[in-house]
Amino acid sequence: MTIDGAEGLSLTDEMKAAVRPALRRIPEQARSWRRVEAVLAAAEQILEADGYDEVVQNLSGLCSRAGIPTGTFYTYFENTEVVLECIRLLWAERIFEFADAAYARPCKTWQEVADRAVDGTLEFFSHTATRTLWLAHQLSAPAREAELRANAWVGSRMRVEVQRLGYAFTGDELDELVLVEIADQLSRLAFRAHGDTPDPALVDRAKRATRAYLATLLIETK
Repeated sequence: MTIDGAEGLSLTDEMKAAVRPALRRIPEQARSWRRVEAVLAAAEQILEADGYDEVVQNLSGLCSRAGIPTGTFYTYFENTEVVLECIRLLWAERIFEFADAAYARPCKTWQEVADRAVDGTLEFFSHTATRTLWLAHQLSAPAREAELRANAWVGSRMRVEVQRLGYAFTGDELDELVLVEIADQLSRLAFRAHGDTPDPALVDRAKRATRAYLATLLIETK
């Protein structure tokens, strides 16, 4: 699955569950889901190429690219803002994927555990869609809740990695979340300061800050 450049988008069961609350009507058949997928894929392509406003303000262009009539669009979506909300929710689901990819290989040091959290966040914001939907527009409450659930997963992956390296993690779930928020917020700042690519100086500080907080939570047991 991919959301970025989402031609031929195929939603997994987890992704369908993520967008269901935002839909006007829940598709009951595979063919109906393909129409929803076509709209979401078309919206992301327009978002990447022409920006947020083009998705919101040009319903006919969105439907034309998706290959569906306007009436079919309104079967599943209240408006074009809801389409973008669905894309936010799908990208929030992808945070789990970025975390799993970041820690797919064992870390050699606890510092590397912290650095990979930053690297995974930078990868997330390297996409035009996420920078537009996260940095330029405020998240809805459901999207923020989805992001927090995903960030909690990232924090738990960090805890498991440092424990595997022989450290006792003395923090709690809130500390795990704070770790991820440090990486997240400073990575956002790195992109805000530099546009399409992160500011290297701010990336360095993001890693140093994440390492510094993680260091306060570790006791070596080996």
